[in-house]
Amino acid sequence: MLEKTVFTNNEEIKNVIKEIYGIITGHIEKIKRGSANIYKIKAVNNAYILKEFQSKYTNVEVEKEINVINHLKLKGVKVPTYVKCLNGNYSFIYKEKTIIMQEFIDGYTMEPNKGNYEQTIESAINLGKIIQGLEDLPFTLPTSDLSSWYSKESFVNSKKKHLDILEMLNDNLIDKKIRNDINAKIKILDDVITNFDFSEMSNLSCKNTHGDYSVMQFIYKDGRINSIIDFVSACKMPIVWEVIRSYSYIDEKAKNGEFDISNFVDYVKEFCKYVNLNKYDIKYMPYLYMVQLLNSTYGYKQFLNNRSNKDMFDFGCLRTNICKYLYKNAELISKKLLEDIEL
Repeated sequence: MLEKTVFTNNEEIKNVIKEIYGIITGHIEKIKRGSANIYKIKAVNNAYILKEFQSKYTNVEVEKEINVINHLKLKGVKVPTYVKCLNGNYSFIYKEKTIIMQEFIDGYTMEPNKGNYEQTIESAINLGKIIQGLEDLPFTLPTSDLSSWYSKESFVNSKKKHLDILEMLNDNLIDKKIRNDINAKIKILDDVITNFDFSEMSNLSCKNTHGDYSVMQFIYKDGRINSIIDFVSACKMPIVWEVIRSYSYIDEKAKNGEFDISNFVDYVKEFCKYVNLNKYDIKYMPYLYMVQLLNSTYGYKQFLNNRSNKDMFDFGCLRTNICKYLYKNAELISKKLLEDIEL
Protein backbone atom coordinates (compact mmCIF):
# COMPACT_ATOMS: atom_id res chain seq x y z
CA MET A 1 0.00 0.00 0.00
CA LEU A 2 1.07 3.57 -0.66
CA GLU A 3 2.38 5.52 2.29
CA LYS A 4 1.06 9.02 2.84
CA THR A 5 3.11 11.51 0.87
CA VAL A 6 5.28 14.07 2.67
CA PHE A 7 4.06 16.81 0.32
CA THR A 8 1.06 18.90 1.38
CA ASN A 9 0.21 20.15 -2.13
CA ASN A 10 1.59 20.75 -5.61
CA GLU A 11 2.90 24.20 -4.72
CA GLU A 12 5.17 22.63 -2.12
CA ILE A 13 6.48 20.21 -4.75
CA LYS A 14 7.17 23.09 -7.16
CA ASN A 15 9.08 25.01 -4.50
CA VAL A 16 11.19 21.98 -3.56
CA ILE A 17 12.06 21.22 -7.21
CA LYS A 18 13.06 24.84 -7.81
CA GLU A 19 15.27 24.84 -4.70
CA ILE A 20 16.88 21.42 -5.24
CA TYR A 21 17.13 21.27 -9.04
CA GLY A 22 16.76 24.88 -10.17
CA ILE A 23 13.90 23.83 -12.46
CA ILE A 24 10.72 25.88 -12.90
CA THR A 25 7.77 23.51 -13.19
CA GLY A 26 4.20 23.74 -14.39
CA HIS A 27 1.57 21.02 -14.23
CA ILE A 28 2.03 18.29 -11.61
CA GLU A 29 0.10 15.02 -11.72
CA LYS A 30 0.27 12.09 -9.33
CA ILE A 31 0.46 8.81 -11.24
CA LYS A 32 0.39 5.12 -10.32
CA ARG A 33 3.67 3.33 -10.99
CA GLY A 34 4.60 0.81 -8.34
CA SER A 35 4.40 1.19 -4.56
CA ALA A 36 6.02 4.62 -4.18
CA ASN A 37 4.48 8.09 -4.42
CA ILE A 38 5.18 9.17 -8.01
CA TYR A 39 4.53 12.53 -9.63
CA LYS A 40 4.71 13.51 -13.29
CA ILE A 41 6.26 16.96 -13.51
CA LYS A 42 5.99 19.17 -16.59
CA ALA A 43 8.55 21.90 -17.24
CA VAL A 44 9.07 24.20 -20.22
CA ASN A 45 11.22 21.88 -22.31
CA ASN A 46 10.97 18.53 -20.57
CA ALA A 47 8.91 16.25 -18.36
CA TYR A 48 10.12 14.46 -15.24
CA ILE A 49 9.18 11.86 -12.68
CA LEU A 50 9.58 12.77 -9.01
CA LYS A 51 9.74 9.63 -6.86
CA GLU A 52 9.29 9.66 -3.10
CA PHE A 53 10.64 6.37 -1.73
CA GLN A 54 8.86 4.45 1.00
CA SER A 55 10.21 5.04 4.50
CA LYS A 56 11.61 1.49 4.66
CA TYR A 57 14.25 2.45 2.08
CA THR A 58 17.34 4.21 3.37
CA ASN A 59 19.31 6.78 1.43
CA VAL A 60 22.12 4.21 1.15
CA GLU A 61 19.77 1.77 -0.61
CA VAL A 62 18.52 4.46 -2.97
CA GLU A 63 22.09 5.52 -3.81
CA LYS A 64 22.79 1.86 -4.59
CA GLU A 65 19.88 1.82 -7.04
CA ILE A 66 21.12 5.02 -8.70
CA ASN A 67 24.62 3.60 -9.16
CA VAL A 68 23.27 0.31 -10.53
CA ILE A 69 21.02 2.10 -13.04
CA ASN A 70 23.78 4.47 -14.16
CA HIS A 71 26.06 1.46 -14.69
CA LEU A 72 23.45 -0.40 -16.74
CA LYS A 73 22.75 2.67 -18.85
CA LEU A 74 26.37 2.55 -20.01
CA LYS A 75 25.71 -1.06 -21.07
CA GLY A 76 22.76 -0.07 -23.24
CA VAL A 77 20.08 -1.52 -20.93
CA LYS A 78 16.75 0.31 -21.03
CA VAL A 79 16.72 2.07 -17.66
CA PRO A 80 15.69 5.53 -16.39
CA THR A 81 17.85 8.66 -16.64
CA TYR A 82 18.41 10.49 -13.35
CA VAL A 83 18.45 14.27 -12.97
CA LYS A 84 21.26 15.75 -10.86
CA CYS A 85 20.49 18.09 -8.00
CA LEU A 86 22.20 21.49 -7.98
CA ASN A 87 24.70 20.10 -5.45
CA GLY A 88 25.71 17.30 -7.86
CA ASN A 89 23.89 14.50 -6.03
CA TYR A 90 21.21 12.31 -7.58
CA SER A 91 18.98 12.18 -4.49
CA PHE A 92 17.99 14.30 -1.52
CA ILE A 93 16.25 13.90 1.84
CA TYR A 94 13.02 15.80 2.48
CA LYS A 95 10.99 15.33 5.64
CA GLU A 96 12.92 12.09 6.32
CA LYS A 97 12.06 10.59 2.91
CA THR A 98 14.58 9.96 0.13
CA ILE A 99 13.51 11.56 -3.15
CA ILE A 100 14.89 11.39 -6.68
CA MET A 101 13.93 12.86 -10.04
CA GLN A 102 14.19 11.15 -13.42
CA GLU A 103 13.45 12.12 -16.97
CA PHE A 104 9.87 11.11 -17.77
CA ILE A 105 9.57 7.75 -19.54
CA ASP A 106 6.73 7.69 -22.04
CA GLY A 107 4.60 4.58 -21.78
CA TYR A 108 2.34 2.47 -19.64
CA THR A 109 2.47 -0.46 -17.24
CA MET A 110 0.96 -3.86 -17.96
CA GLU A 111 -0.97 -6.05 -15.55
CA PRO A 112 0.52 -9.45 -14.64
CA ASN A 113 -0.01 -12.35 -17.03
CA LYS A 114 -1.08 -10.24 -19.98
CA GLY A 115 2.08 -10.76 -22.02
CA ASN A 116 1.94 -12.55 -25.37
CA TYR A 117 4.73 -14.90 -26.47
CA GLU A 118 6.91 -12.13 -27.92
CA GLN A 119 6.55 -9.99 -24.79
CA THR A 120 7.31 -13.00 -22.62
CA ILE A 121 10.54 -13.71 -24.50
CA GLU A 122 11.44 -10.00 -24.43
CA SER A 123 11.36 -10.20 -20.63
CA ALA A 124 13.89 -13.05 -20.68
CA ILE A 125 16.18 -11.10 -23.01
CA ASN A 126 16.18 -8.02 -20.79
CA LEU A 127 16.82 -10.03 -17.63
CA GLY A 128 19.77 -11.68 -19.37
CA LYS A 129 21.15 -8.28 -20.41
CA ILE A 130 20.78 -6.91 -16.87
CA ILE A 131 22.65 -9.78 -15.22
CA GLN A 132 25.28 -9.77 -17.95
CA GLY A 133 25.66 -6.00 -17.57
CA LEU A 134 26.11 -6.24 -13.80
CA GLU A 135 28.96 -8.76 -13.99
CA ASP A 136 31.57 -5.98 -13.85
CA LEU A 137 29.74 -3.73 -11.40
CA PRO A 138 32.54 -1.78 -9.67
CA PHE A 139 31.04 -2.11 -6.18
CA THR A 140 29.60 -4.92 -4.08
CA LEU A 141 25.87 -5.54 -3.77
CA PRO A 142 24.25 -7.12 -0.70
CA THR A 143 24.16 -10.91 -0.89
CA SER A 144 21.01 -13.01 -0.52
CA ASP A 145 22.02 -16.67 -0.71
CA LEU A 146 18.40 -17.76 0.00
CA SER A 147 19.63 -20.79 1.98
CA SER A 148 17.17 -19.95 4.74
CA TRP A 149 14.33 -20.65 2.31
CA TYR A 150 15.05 -24.37 2.20
CA SER A 151 16.23 -25.04 5.75
CA LYS A 152 14.15 -27.32 7.95
CA GLU A 153 13.85 -24.54 10.51
CA SER A 154 12.28 -22.25 7.89
CA PHE A 155 9.71 -24.87 6.95
CA VAL A 156 8.79 -25.43 10.58
CA ASN A 157 8.43 -21.68 11.14
CA SER A 158 6.42 -21.38 7.95
CA LYS A 159 3.99 -24.03 9.14
CA LYS A 160 3.44 -22.00 12.30
CA LYS A 161 2.78 -18.85 10.25
CA HIS A 162 0.20 -20.71 8.17
CA LEU A 163 -1.49 -22.11 11.28
CA ASP A 164 -1.69 -18.55 12.62
CA ILE A 165 -3.49 -17.51 9.42
CA LEU A 166 -6.12 -20.18 10.06
CA GLU A 167 -6.87 -18.53 13.41
CA MET A 168 -7.77 -15.28 11.60
CA LEU A 169 -10.45 -16.80 9.36
CA ASN A 170 -14.24 -16.60 9.49
CA ASP A 171 -16.85 -18.70 7.68
CA ASN A 172 -17.55 -16.60 4.59
CA LEU A 173 -16.74 -17.81 1.06
CA ILE A 174 -13.49 -15.88 0.73
CA ASP A 175 -12.21 -17.16 4.06
CA LYS A 176 -13.16 -20.72 3.10
CA LYS A 177 -11.06 -20.33 -0.04
CA ILE A 178 -8.15 -19.06 2.03
CA ARG A 179 -8.59 -21.91 4.53
CA ASN A 180 -8.46 -24.51 1.76
CA ASP A 181 -5.30 -22.93 0.33
CA ILE A 182 -3.58 -22.67 3.69
CA ASN A 183 -4.40 -26.29 4.55
CA ALA A 184 -3.07 -27.37 1.15
CA LYS A 185 0.20 -25.53 1.81
CA ILE A 186 0.49 -27.04 5.30
CA LYS A 187 0.11 -30.50 3.76
CA ILE A 188 2.89 -29.69 1.27
CA LEU A 189 5.07 -28.37 4.09
CA ASP A 190 4.67 -31.62 6.01
CA ASP A 191 5.78 -33.57 2.94
CA VAL A 192 8.72 -31.25 2.28
CA ILE A 193 9.92 -31.42 5.90
CA THR A 194 9.83 -35.22 5.84
CA ASN A 195 10.88 -36.18 2.33
CA PHE A 196 12.74 -33.45 0.44
CA ASP A 197 16.52 -33.03 0.25
CA PHE A 198 17.65 -29.58 -0.86
CA SER A 199 21.34 -29.93 0.00
CA GLU A 200 22.47 -29.56 -3.64
CA MET A 201 20.89 -26.10 -3.80
CA SER A 202 24.11 -24.74 -2.30
CA ASN A 203 25.52 -25.10 -5.83
CA LEU A 204 23.11 -22.54 -7.35
CA SER A 205 24.80 -19.70 -9.27
CA CYS A 206 24.75 -16.41 -7.38
CA LYS A 207 25.17 -13.24 -9.45
CA ASN A 208 24.29 -9.56 -9.33
CA THR A 209 20.71 -9.01 -10.44
CA HIS A 210 17.67 -6.72 -10.23
CA GLY A 211 16.26 -8.37 -7.10
CA ASP A 212 12.59 -7.76 -7.93
CA TYR A 213 12.48 -8.30 -11.69
CA SER A 214 9.01 -8.80 -13.12
CA VAL A 215 6.47 -7.30 -15.51
CA MET A 216 5.41 -4.95 -12.70
CA GLN A 217 8.74 -3.14 -13.18
CA PHE A 218 8.39 -2.62 -16.94
CA ILE A 219 7.19 0.51 -18.73
CA TYR A 220 5.84 -0.35 -22.17
CA LYS A 221 5.45 1.73 -25.32
CA ASP A 222 3.81 0.31 -28.44
CA GLY A 223 3.82 -3.15 -26.88
CA ARG A 224 7.57 -3.23 -26.21
CA ILE A 225 9.60 -2.57 -23.08
CA ASN A 226 10.62 1.09 -23.03
CA SER A 227 12.30 1.00 -19.62
CA ILE A 228 12.91 -1.22 -16.59
CA ILE A 229 12.56 0.50 -13.23
CA ASP A 230 12.90 -0.03 -9.46
CA PHE A 231 16.39 -1.45 -8.86
CA VAL A 232 16.29 -0.60 -5.15
CA SER A 233 16.30 -4.34 -4.32
CA ALA A 234 19.39 -5.06 -6.47
CA CYS A 235 21.52 -7.75 -4.86
CA LYS A 236 23.63 -10.83 -5.45
CA MET A 237 21.44 -13.93 -5.31
CA PRO A 238 20.66 -17.26 -7.04
CA ILE A 239 19.63 -15.82 -10.40
CA VAL A 240 17.31 -18.65 -11.38
CA TRP A 241 14.78 -17.34 -8.86
CA GLU A 242 14.53 -14.15 -10.94
CA VAL A 243 14.21 -16.24 -14.11
CA ILE A 244 11.32 -18.46 -13.04
CA ARG A 245 9.51 -15.82 -11.00
CA SER A 246 9.58 -13.28 -13.83
CA TYR A 247 8.21 -15.88 -16.25
CA SER A 248 5.34 -16.74 -13.92
CA TYR A 249 4.16 -13.11 -13.80
CA ILE A 250 4.24 -12.23 -17.51
CA ASP A 251 3.08 -15.12 -19.72
CA GLU A 252 -0.64 -14.89 -20.48
CA LYS A 253 -0.68 -18.69 -20.55
CA ALA A 254 0.43 -18.79 -16.90
CA LYS A 255 -2.36 -16.56 -15.60
CA ASN A 256 -3.85 -19.21 -13.31
CA GLY A 257 -0.51 -20.18 -11.82
CA GLU A 258 0.12 -23.03 -14.25
CA PHE A 259 3.09 -22.84 -16.60
CA ASP A 260 3.13 -23.33 -20.31
CA ILE A 261 6.20 -25.55 -20.10
CA SER A 262 7.13 -25.07 -23.75
CA ASN A 263 7.05 -21.29 -23.33
CA PHE A 264 9.01 -21.53 -20.09
CA VAL A 265 11.72 -23.64 -21.73
CA ASP A 266 11.98 -21.03 -24.50
CA TYR A 267 12.20 -18.32 -21.83
CA VAL A 268 15.14 -20.04 -20.14
CA LYS A 269 16.83 -20.72 -23.50
CA GLU A 270 16.64 -17.04 -24.41
CA PHE A 271 18.01 -16.02 -21.03
CA CYS A 272 20.91 -18.46 -21.45
CA LYS A 273 22.08 -16.59 -24.55
CA TYR A 274 23.35 -13.95 -22.12
CA VAL A 275 24.08 -15.81 -18.87
CA ASN A 276 25.46 -19.31 -18.29
CA LEU A 277 23.62 -21.65 -15.93
CA ASN A 278 24.90 -24.88 -14.37
CA LYS A 279 23.08 -28.19 -14.01
CA TYR A 280 22.01 -27.36 -10.45
CA ASP A 281 20.46 -24.08 -11.61
CA ILE A 282 18.42 -25.95 -14.19
CA LYS A 283 17.45 -28.83 -11.93
CA TYR A 284 16.44 -26.85 -8.85
CA MET A 285 14.92 -23.74 -10.44
CA PRO A 286 11.30 -24.85 -9.92
CA TYR A 287 12.03 -26.19 -6.43
CA LEU A 288 13.62 -22.90 -5.30
CA TYR A 289 10.57 -20.92 -6.39
CA MET A 290 8.24 -23.48 -4.83
CA VAL A 291 9.86 -23.26 -1.39
CA GLN A 292 9.89 -19.46 -1.49
CA LEU A 293 6.14 -19.41 -2.10
CA LEU A 294 5.62 -22.21 0.38
CA ASN A 295 7.31 -20.23 3.16
CA SER A 296 5.37 -17.04 2.47
CA THR A 297 1.91 -15.95 3.57
CA TYR A 298 2.18 -12.72 1.57
CA GLY A 299 -1.08 -11.71 -0.05
CA TYR A 300 -3.49 -13.48 2.23
CA LYS A 301 -1.96 -12.01 5.38
CA GLN A 302 -2.18 -8.47 3.94
CA PHE A 303 -5.78 -9.04 2.89
CA LEU A 304 -6.80 -10.32 6.32
CA ASN A 305 -5.26 -7.21 7.89
CA ASN A 306 -7.23 -4.99 5.49
CA ARG A 307 -10.16 -6.78 3.93
CA SER A 308 -10.92 -3.92 1.55
CA ASN A 309 -7.68 -4.71 -0.31
CA LYS A 310 -9.07 -7.28 -2.76
CA ASP A 311 -5.91 -7.10 -4.88
CA MET A 312 -3.99 -8.74 -2.05
CA PHE A 313 -6.51 -11.58 -1.93
CA ASP A 314 -6.13 -12.12 -5.69
CA PHE A 315 -2.34 -12.04 -5.34
CA GLY A 316 -2.49 -14.58 -2.54
CA CYS A 317 -4.58 -16.86 -4.75
CA LEU A 318 -2.11 -16.57 -7.62
CA ARG A 319 0.93 -17.27 -5.45
CA THR A 320 -0.78 -20.28 -3.86
CA ASN A 321 -1.78 -21.62 -7.29
CA ILE A 322 1.83 -21.35 -8.48
CA CYS A 323 3.05 -23.08 -5.33
CA LYS A 324 0.60 -25.98 -5.68
CA TYR A 325 1.36 -26.30 -9.39
CA LEU A 326 5.12 -26.45 -8.80
CA TYR A 327 4.70 -29.02 -6.04
CA LYS A 328 2.98 -31.31 -8.52
CA ASN A 329 5.13 -30.46 -11.53
CA ALA A 330 8.60 -29.41 -10.35
CA GLU A 331 10.13 -32.75 -11.29
CA LEU A 332 8.55 -32.64 -14.76
CA ILE A 333 9.71 -29.06 -15.35
CA SER A 334 13.20 -29.86 -14.09
CA LYS A 335 13.46 -32.90 -16.36
CA LYS A 336 12.26 -30.96 -19.39
CA LEU A 337 14.75 -28.16 -18.76
CA LEU A 338 17.64 -30.60 -18.35
CA GLU A 339 16.68 -32.27 -21.63
CA ASP A 340 16.33 -29.08 -23.66
CA ILE A 341 18.89 -26.63 -22.26
CA GLU A 342 22.48 -26.95 -23.44
CA LEU A 343 24.94 -26.42 -20.59
